[in-house]
Parts: sequence; structure tokens; C-alpha cells
Amino acid sequence: MVAHDSRLWDACPCPDHAAVVVAVINLIEGVLLLLLASIGVFIFAIRRHYAIREVRDQYGIPEGELLYTDLDHPAEVLFSEKYRISGRPDYILRDEMTGDHIPVEVKSGRAKKPYWNHILQVAAYCLLVEEHYHTRVPYGVLVYGDGEQHRIDFTEDLRRQVLSTVDAMRECCAGTPVRRNHNASVRCRNCAYSDECRYCLGDM
Repeated sequence: MVAHDSRLWDACPCPDHAAVVVAVINLIEGVLLLLLASIGVFIFAIRRHYAIREVRDQYGIPEGELLYTDLDHPAEVLFSEKYRISGRPDYILRDEMTGDHIPVEVKSGRAKKPYWNHILQVAAYCLLVEEHYHTRVPYGVLVYGDGEQHRIDFTEDLRRQVLSTVDAMRECCAGTPVRRNHNASVRCRNCAYSDECRYCLGDM
């Protein structure tokens, strides 16, 4: 008879079958959870894509990669340390051909041509986008309620004018109170400062 050395048997690297089964089950569960998470992310991306497409179609937003939106949910307020101004454009797009960052402002009303105050607003957004994304902004876009789009070239002249307007506004705020320059009560009702304005027309 051949004697077996029990010490050699104990040292043999025989696998623990129960542990292997548990490890395989855990691996399968992990793969399934990862698969479910991937499906969830995919469904979210599809829904967001169609939601963005619906908003684009509704407001006539130009094509491009959507980096920022303030229409369907409140977005981060952009602030310029350099110019001490802040604001939230309705959209910021990145042109897929040039890589340019384009602020887009949507207005509910209609206009045959852009109003000057709307042009200055888009120009201010160009300043904010430049500082936030560290890139030169060549133009912004105004979209009115009828879907009419207007490209607002952010020229050096427009840059100077918007900065001059900002300085003038600061001087007004630091000086005498700004008086109302209209008699339209609806404008007062829609004004964010109506509760603080001594010249507010109220419910007239």
C-alpha cells in the first residue's frame, strides 16, 4: 500500500467551489447593475435630446451643441469679475463647425428689426460668455416670438458701447434716483423692481 502524506493534500491548491459560485454570482449581479445603469443613462439622454429638440423647434433656436440653457430650468448665473456684471442668457451654443460659443436670447414679442436695448443685452451676454468659457465670442443671436433670428455681430464698436452703457448705468445708480420714462402700467407690473420703485404706476 502506498501511504498518502496528509500534509501534501492540505497544501494542494484545490478551489473552494462555494466561494467560486458566490464570486460568479456577484460578478453577474455587478454586470447587470452596470447594464441597468447604462440603460437608464441612455433613456435620460434620449429624453433630454427630444426635450431640447422640442424647445429648439418652439423657439427657432439655431443648430449647435447646447452648452447652457435657462428656459426649461433655472441655470447658473454668469458673473464677470472683470466688468462686475451678471446675467443668464437663454442659451449658449457651440458651433460644431467653428467651435465658437454663441449666446442666444429669446424674446416673446415680435420685431421687424432688433431693438437697441436687446442688442446691448446680447452684447453683455457675449462679455459674460467670453469670461466664463475663456474664448472670443464673434456674435450672439436674437430670436423673436415669430421665430425671426437676428445675428448680432460682437464688434469692437459694440463692445465699447455696451461697456459705456454699463458705466452710465453705474453713474445713474450712484447719483439721483432714476425716474420713470413712460406711462405704461403693464411695464411696471412686469418690472422686477416694481416693489422698490417710488415711481411705480402700480395697478393703474
